[in-house]
Amino acid sequence: MSKKVIFFDIDGTLINFGGEFPESAKEALRLAKANGHKIILCTGRSICQIEERLLEFGFDGFVSAAGANVTYGGKEIFANHMTEAQLSKLLDFMKSQEMIYMLQCTDKVVGTSECFEAMHENFKERLKGQVPKNISQIFEHEYVDDNLINNAAKYENAEKICYYKAGLSLGQIKEMLGEDYYITAMSFKNENESSGEIAVGGITKAVGMEKLVEYLGITREDTVAFGDGPNDFEMIEYAGIGVAMGNASDDLKAIADFVTTNITEDGIYNGMKELKLIPAL
Repeated sequence: MSKKVIFFDIDGTLINFGGEFPESAKEALRLAKANGHKIILCTGRSICQIEERLLEFGFDGFVSAAGANVTYGGKEIFANHMTEAQLSKLLDFMKSQEMIYMLQCTDKVVGTSECFEAMHENFKERLKGQVPKNISQIFEHEYVDDNLINNAAKYENAEKICYYKAGLSLGQIKEMLGEDYYITAMSFKNENESSGEIAVGGITKAVGMEKLVEYLGITREDTVAFGDGPNDFEMIEYAGIGVAMGNASDDLKAIADFVTTNITEDGIYNGMKELKLIPAL
């Protein structure tokens, strides 16, 4: 197979929801680089939330904040931030609905002390008290602002908001906020109707991928993408070959070109071997 640019989601794809990074996935990444492919993280996390254990693999680039930021070779090639008006409207909405939320910025994660406390408890509850091994890295750049709702102008690099345990369905939130925002469910299957992500309308992982494809002077046919969750639909559809993890939702599997095994069953390694991106051992 010709050399490809391979995009990887993180949560539920490279790292499971207990924070485990399978050794087989690490080996697949090493082999892909050795085989001349470019490896790109394509994640809903902001760039500041990407852990050192991932960075050590020498990813060639990053599509972060679900497409709002793209870097390649250490150079930022695309950035999209919420306007003050967009962020203010969103913060007012969060307050009116008494939502737990955090604001993802390029350099930090912002929330009120009340929201952070509730969010951490939500993580523990979801994982039955077992805190993921990577939790400290995910929230390493936490910044508490108890006057966040009045400080929208301070956060010029705001990329998206994650909310948890909402009293509204995804459809209701979409109807109330309108087309100015892109809203999708969280990857966590047991709460994907009550938790989600809100970004600027029109910004998706596929947009970030397209910016990188243009920058590299290649075509989308030269790309492969691995994903598992709701914010991966556009990524899987855009890629020349879209791969759904075995633990992905049925609707994501339905649009994928190929379905590999579960993340805990060497899904990344098996998928890349099957597609001949890495040599069979």
